[in-house]
Amino acid sequence: MSSSLDQERHDADLAAEYVLGVLDGSTRRSVERRAAKDPAFAAEIDAWAERLGPLAAAVPPVEPLVGIWPRIAADLDRITRRPAERSGPKGRRVSAIWQWLGIGAMGLAAASLAALIFVAGQDLGAPVATDGTLTATLASDTGTPLVTVVIDMNTATATLIPVAGATEPGRVPELWLLPAGGGAPQSLGLITMERPLRVVLKGGELDAPETALAVSMEPEGGSPTGLPTGPVVASGALHSI
Repeated sequence: MSSSLDQERHDADLAAEYVLGVLDGSTRRSVERRAAKDPAFAAEIDAWAERLGPLAAAVPPVEPLVGIWPRIAADLDRITRRPAERSGPKGRRVSAIWQWLGIGAMGLAAASLAALIFVAGQDLGAPVATDGTLTATLASDTGTPLVTVVIDMNTATATLIPVAGATEPGRVPELWLLPAGGGAPQSLGLITMERPLRVVLKGGELDAPETALAVSMEPEGGSPTGLPTGPVVASGALHSI
């Protein structure tokens, strides 16, 4: 029973990570091969896509930055013009192009999700669920999204997707849970702003209706007091989806 439940939770996490676009290339292809043969797993992926898809309706069209497409075209041209002796057989050169596109797609998916949640999350009065999935976009005081957070309340895990880095010499980012009633912040541990990661939340941290998260820059090893001591570089409200 326990093994079956663990497998179901693992499949749900894997499907969510696939939809979020945070899997590496080989894992993503493995997920796609499994989905093609496993209808139940494919349905799990579709369910996550359906849950996140409606958020797109709230996002206005955004023009790409000037020069982005010429840079992509130049990189593709550089990849395809590599000498055969360096790139290997033709099939491997084509594979390299798709790997490059896959990496770019993952980055675009993470950034797009951040934009979706940032726009949809403007209603700060939205209720916070006690189970299911919560999301938050942690933004700087200028409104720039820095980290997207997705919390699975059923498994008490948080997936963090950095959108823009925030560094400070001699300091490390620490994630905090901010209680709705204004109680003391609860540390969720040190994080990185350089790559996606998953944080396992301790029991009891989500028992109360916490409504916000924040990131502060702390000394190496984390806050020496158990409370934020450095500058808060990002914060955002939690919302149910």
